[in-house]
Amino acid sequence: MKILLKINAGLIAPQLPDITGLFKEQSTVLIEGQLYLFANYEGDKQLVSDYDVELFIAQRNEETALKSIVIDTVSGQLDGYANNDNEFTVPQQSNEVIATGQLAISDRRFKVPFKRIDTGRIQLMPAQVLDGQFSIPLKFETNGIWIVNQELVNSDFQTPIFELVEYTFSVL
Repeated sequence: MKILLKINAGLIAPQLPDITGLFKEQSTVLIEGQLYLFANYEGDKQLVSDYDVELFIAQRNEETALKSIVIDTVSGQLDGYANNDNEFTVPQQSNEVIATGQLAISDRRFKVPFKRIDTGRIQLMPAQVLDGQFSIPLKFETNGIWIVNQELVNSDFQTPIFELVEYTFSVL
């Protein structure tokens, strides 16, 4: 059974109510300023968790769920070009090309890497989220076909935080 036990600083083993080896998959977690041991208890004692395990797991899953980025509009597109799904044809070095959409995170700025598929060159674009709305000015320095996808958008973070389908930008 999964269990959360309050622990103090120092060695954990002396603080456990049963043999250390019965606490599998151990990790320490901080909940509301208190340190807990989170483990799978495989012993026979009727231990009571010091914190609601189901609530903790639900909160942890909610925190680790990837935030979906969906581009709703791209202003400044070139007219007259046939685009596939999630493809946009835009001019090179334009200040008018801006991608926008909804993103359910707190206000912040971050870098979004775009990759030119023929050369592998990476160009960073500044993203800003304000009141749940993101905007990314797309001033591509060179023409070609550029992509952004989940791997690229998460490359600046230790653990992935965004979910993103691949978008293609044909830059003329």
